[in-house]
Amino acid sequence: MSPDNVQVPEWAWYYIAVYFFVAGTSAGAYFIGAMEELFSSAKEREVSRAACYVAFPLLLLVPIPLIADLGRPGRFWHLFIYNQGGYPYLNLQSPMSVGSWVLLVFGGCTLLSFLDNLVADRVISFPLFSRYYNRIPRKLYALVGSLAGFFIAGYTGVLLNVTARPFWAATSPLMGALFLVSGASTGAAAISLYLIWRQRNAGEEVARLESFDRALMISELLLIAVLLVLAGHTAQLLVTLPFLVMFWLGAVALGIAAPLWFKYRSRRQHFGGAPHLAHYLCILAGGLLLRISLLQAGQL
Repeated sequence: MSPDNVQVPEWAWYYIAVYFFVAGTSAGAYFIGAMEELFSSAKEREVSRAACYVAFPLLLLVPIPLIADLGRPGRFWHLFIYNQGGYPYLNLQSPMSVGSWVLLVFGGCTLLSFLDNLVADRVISFPLFSRYYNRIPRKLYALVGSLAGFFIAGYTGVLLNVTARPFWAATSPLMGALFLVSGASTGAAAISLYLIWRQRNAGEEVARLESFDRALMISELLLIAVLLVLAGHTAQLLVTLPFLVMFWLGAVALGIAAPLWFKYRSRRQHFGGAPHLAHYLCILAGGLLLRISLLQAGQL
């Protein structure tokens, strides 16, 4: 089949890039919380609790851009079930369909963890939950949810790599790895913002989260560098307007370099709460701009 005959997607950034960002942040936050749940002591639950309170509400936003991008909301169920010859079936060869089912599994796990923490924090105390719900081991759905979240965070990048667009195809398979690391970084930032809001942003557990986030941002920079080398001439758009602003100043400088500088300085001198708040907001803004830039650069 010639390239002219290949059907490639036309995705609106204000729907799909937002979906990539929100789903990746939710998945990254839950993955971090699940790792704390699985491998930390029972007394250290600030990060895992915050992750559950972040992941599920964010995931509730995911269907909005997905349905809006379809143009016909009534066809949303086609993401899960295909209809051919009058018989419904699962199309496991469709990345969108597989991703939708994994997203559904992930949503179930985030809901269970969310409710579990509401019970533990005595926000809800219905007999159904207090007598029966907590008998289900939280580590079990933390494990399943973390695997599903790991898939979701990277799957959005893989979805781009498997298309016929030259820039996206040339960067295979690093787009998935970059989105995975970026999702974990924005997830960590969302958790940190929640902890700041609850005034619980201190302690050994939070220090581990900070160290992990530093490693993630350094990894992001390395992945971006290798990705651009792989892309070659197909990445030329990234050095033109508006990508000079969105990608280099927004995603790289604002979203990665500035937060790394804030973290480095905060280890040398006490800044108070404002710079910490600022660099978490920068990470989130940079994560969104990264996805917008790479989505748009592949379609122009």
